[in-house]
Amino acid sequence: MFTNHVGLKNGLEYTDAVWVYWTKDLERWSADRKAVVLDGANCAWSKEIIGLPSVVKVGNRLALFYDGYAGEEYHRSIESHAAGCGLAWLDLPLNVGSR
Repeated sequence: MFTNHVGLKNGLEYTDAVWVYWTKDLERWSADRKAVVLDGANCAWSKEIIGLPSVVKVGNRLALFYDGYAGEEYHRSIESHAAGCGLAWLDLPLNVGSR
């Protein structure tokens, strides 16, 4: 399951990353079975606001569509979310690695 991660900065909540959780049983999830897929450390254009993930399988890869904001700082305005859309490619099968 690809989902937003909600961060907190200066008392404001915002989506700051895409995380993935996995399970073999849809009725049992563990917080330990997760990984960061995309955040400010590995996104080239959006360093703080990243969210609204959607994935589509294309051949042996996943296309990950997401929204973001290329500005320097998070702002309360509506323009800070969905100000741009990004596309990242993930090779299948997904492997959990460290960074």
